[in-house]
Amino acid sequence: MEKNVKAELLVVDDHNLILEGICKVVNKMPEVVVVDAVTSGLQAAELIERRDYDIYILDVSIPDMSGFELIAKIREMNDQAKIIVNTMHEEIWIVNRLVQCGVNAVILKSSASAELMTAIRCVLRGEAHACPRFAAISQKLNSASAGLQPKDAPTRRERDVLEAVAKGMNTHEIADLLKISENTVETFRKRLISKFGAKNAIDMVVKAVAQGWIALK
Repeated sequence: MEKNVKAELLVVDDHNLILEGICKVVNKMPEVVVVDAVTSGLQAAELIERRDYDIYILDVSIPDMSGFELIAKIREMNDQAKIIVNTMHEEIWIVNRLVQCGVNAVILKSSASAELMTAIRCVLRGEAHACPRFAAISQKLNSASAGLQPKDAPTRRERDVLEAVAKGMNTHEIADLLKISENTVETFRKRLISKFGAKNAIDMVVKAVAQGWIALK
């Protein structure tokens, strides 16, 4: 950026109070200015088609359009766009998807306002940034993503059980769904926990998602 030229931002969040809060924080910074702030994903999409912004700040949870769709649209228009995601979502599958789509910075809404300022300044310098909480979750994913040896990969039947466990189904429901005995379900469950080196069923699902064996929707 040229000296004294402020970076222009688009902010997207469907909660008015959060939107106002972000704008208040950003407009205190001498190097940036909010040009547009909207509560609708569709409004944001229209703006994105008309012009470029230096930085985009958005949530992934927007009622009328997925934040991930917006990210894809922004990247389609400008693959060098600087995108900061500001979200309340800490779910493993959301974290994994954010890592995969390569946004420039991620901060959680539970973070202090100073974290947003840090993220903006990092992105302006061309650096990636993640708030400590997101970084810790992402690191957990990375450590879980070492992968299984081919000989230890889940069989088709084990993956059926794995997907059912991930959906929150109990042993009786899984047995009924797959037309196998409850004892067989438990055998599969124990074998999967062992294969993934997991502490329990929840840890098993986390590691299965991290390694790409199942996708939670």
